[in-house]
Amino acid sequence: MLGIVLALAGVTALTWSWMNLQAARATEAGLAMQIAALQQSPTHRAVKPPTRGDEAASATRASVAAQLNYSWQPAFDALAAARSSKIALVSLDAVQATSRVKLVAEARQLADAIAYIETLQQQPGVRRVELLQHEVQADDAQKPLRVSILVELGP
Repeated sequence: MLGIVLALAGVTALTWSWMNLQAARATEAGLAMQIAALQQSPTHRAVKPPTRGDEAASATRASVAAQLNYSWQPAFDALAAARSSKIALVSLDAVQATSRVKLVAEARQLADAIAYIETLQQQPGVRRVELLQHEVQADDAQKPLRVSILVELGP
């Protein structure tokens, strides 16, 4: 009895596998026909004259492409070269339209922050560095000095 049950299970599994194989082959053939039809279809679309909306969209695309292609590497190189163990960089906010980077950093003393600003000012690719604000973080146990620095990039 067990042999008959196993034989029926084997025949059922074989039939099921054969049907799945045939379905996969049919799907493959259908996809091959679709690919062939797409390769034979003309690739040229009708060219319509540019409209005012197309020109605006083209200008917008060009502007976005210019923003995406903007290189921040000189700014990163300047920050890496001015790195100091006495300064902890907290945040960086870059504004590409004006080629400016706003830094928020922490130092133990104002003299350390001033030395960092002077080091940044001497880096190639940096036009001007400005201390915007400084304040002692009274709520922190170590009471660090938090400074806001504006870095203008230039040639």
